[in-house]
Amino acid sequence: MPRRKQTKLKVRIETKKKIHKIDDGIILEKKISKDSEDIERKKILLMRAGVICIMVIFFAAWIFNLKHQFKINSNNNDKSLFNWEQAKAELDKAMSHVKQGVNDIKQIQATNQQRTLPREQELTVEQINLLKGKLMSQTTSNTTASSTKN
Repeated sequence: MPRRKQTKLKVRIETKKKIHKIDDGIILEKKISKDSEDIERKKILLMRAGVICIMVIFFAAWIFNLKHQFKINSNNNDKSLFNWEQAKAELDKAMSHVKQGVNDIKQIQATNQQRTLPREQELTVEQINLLKGKLMSQTTSNTTASSTKN
């Protein structure tokens, strides 16, 4: 949609120019006629009165609505009391479900750790010395067998 060029409103005020001569130059003074002064004052007064009337109407409507809301809220307070016992029972039920879920997760983690990480037997010093001896005897027998073949 093409934009229209905004035009400025032109206000034409009748003025009487009075020329004052000073040593350095000429100063022009504008004087507004009394008729236009009265018209401007009436416009400003009318604008202020309109704005004040609109503000009073909004304020009165707000006060009326606020009074009406207080009546509605006071009537509803008697009807809808909060049931603390029911809320407590629902909260206890939710907490028991959460605790049960946490216990299930812990059991699953424990079984997974047992499956994935089997513990190896730790060797004692005597077993380590026996393994060293066997390894040494095998290496010596391998070296002697390879030297006899050559």
